[in-house]
Amino acid sequence: MNRPQPNRDNRARSRYSKSAKPKPQYRPSTGTPFRIVEKVIEPTPEVSQEPGAFRIVIAIHRPRFRSRAERGAARADWEVTALLNKQDPVGLCMKAPRPPDILVLSGDFGRQKNYAIFRAVQAMRAKGMRLIGVVDDCETAPEGFPDSAPAQLCDVCITPPLKSSDFRDILAQIYREIRDEEPPPLLAQLSREPLEEEDDED
Repeated sequence: MNRPQPNRDNRARSRYSKSAKPKPQYRPSTGTPFRIVEKVIEPTPEVSQEPGAFRIVIAIHRPRFRSRAERGAARADWEVTALLNKQDPVGLCMKAPRPPDILVLSGDFGRQKNYAIFRAVQAMRAKGMRLIGVVDDCETAPEGFPDSAPAQLCDVCITPPLKSSDFRDILAQIYREIRDEEPPPLLAQLSREPLEEEDDED
């Protein structure tokens, strides 16, 4: 028995007509036309060449020597910051816009071992910071760190006992080297107060 065959043309047409997508038609935009905007670039402001205030950070563990260092740094227009034993001198030295001019650091500050803080601030020395170390022995390196003798890690290494006048002279000399000028007057001189002299007791 012969069955009628479906029209192949109709079958092909119905199959492709379901999946065929209408072609997109171009329609002119009715929105706001594009505009060319000229951008004016402002000139970069000039960076001030002024060195700024002379900054000193004191991180000394023993209160006696910390106070003497503060008195030795008490000059007009100097910014002096004295840290307590739990504060972080490394983070303060890395703080923008620049490290302090001088860091006075004792070997027992922060309960550090093997002069860890001394080593951590070496990158700041490369940026111009001067490091004054206050240690009991400037020449002996800690065990396991042969390159960490305080005399190698510091610009100036001093050992107790120390007076305010010792700090005063060292800080004034470093100021002359950095700024090429005489340091400002002492605050005690401005107030006409006599300079305190301490004994040599530790």
